[in-house]
Amino acid sequence: MRRSGLLLIIFSACALAGIAHAQAWKPAKPVELVSGSAAGAASDTALRAVERLLQEKKLVDVATTIVNKPGGGGTVGWTYLTQQPADGHHLTLLIGNLVSNYITGSSTLSHNDFACTAQIFSEVTAVAVRADSPLRNAKDLLAKLKADPSSISVAVGTAFGGSGHIALALAAKGAGADPRKMRALVFPGVSQGFAALYGGHIDVVANPHSSFAAPLKEGRVRVLAIAAPQRLGGDFAAVPTWKELGIDATVEAFRAIAGPKNMGAAQVAFWEGALRKMVETPEWKQVVDNRSWVDRFAGAEGCKAAFKIQYDQMHIGLTELGLAKR
Repeated sequence: MRRSGLLLIIFSACALAGIAHAQAWKPAKPVELVSGSAAGAASDTALRAVERLLQEKKLVDVATTIVNKPGGGGTVGWTYLTQQPADGHHLTLLIGNLVSNYITGSSTLSHNDFACTAQIFSEVTAVAVRADSPLRNAKDLLAKLKADPSSISVAVGTAFGGSGHIALALAAKGAGADPRKMRALVFPGVSQGFAALYGGHIDVVANPHSSFAAPLKEGRVRVLAIAAPQRLGGDFAAVPTWKELGIDATVEAFRAIAGPKNMGAAQVAFWEGALRKMVETPEWKQVVDNRSWVDRFAGAEGCKAAFKIQYDQMHIGLTELGLAKR
């Protein structure tokens, strides 16, 4: 009994020492934040907001830099990250394109190839038209899709099969249309998609809802519907959900900070803690409010679970589009 008790004490002391060591780690050199999109794109501005607050709130003691590696709907940047040391000094923002690119076979990378540190917010997807579009509401859009899906041209983000594309495909399917016949177009960034919309070259933009916040305030677009379980607030309060319209099309896009797959527990713990502190600041809450994001935080384990949910949602939508390869 005495021997067992002594062993238990020794084991407990070692475990506590290990925890203390993990908590003691912090970055020792500049941290590289890899953006998988061009400067100014929605995911890039999100990552820059994170970097700014990490510095302003002194949540890291070292310099941080944003490195843009656009291309392949984020794949170029994420591939670059996997080639960096898993030492806690290289991070990226993971978005839904990572999941959809894997399911469609356009990339071999999945959320399982990264070490999630935290989910920092979510977005839901929306569809919008130009303010003077003859498509006055979501029912008009669904009727048009049902009559002839090829008559509608849609900007679906930076890659086929992204969250916006999937949500609209599910909505079209729910209305009795064949989503595979929609004319979907990919643009390098949402700004190019909006330019095409304003110029009358496309009919609809399907994208994360926050990208519509500014043009909605300016009166340049009308947001027809959102793929959310319930309505949003603020400027989106009048926008119905697909669910309200009798359509089962809910797609939540999780946003998470992650490092290379083999990043250690000490590094993951540090970044989870730093990001948890960041999202609790008034400044971050103001960023979330200004950009109409969904305020949702989860630690490393919750982040993994969220991506599993997103994988299941996207697999259903991509199967309807005929794009699922895995």
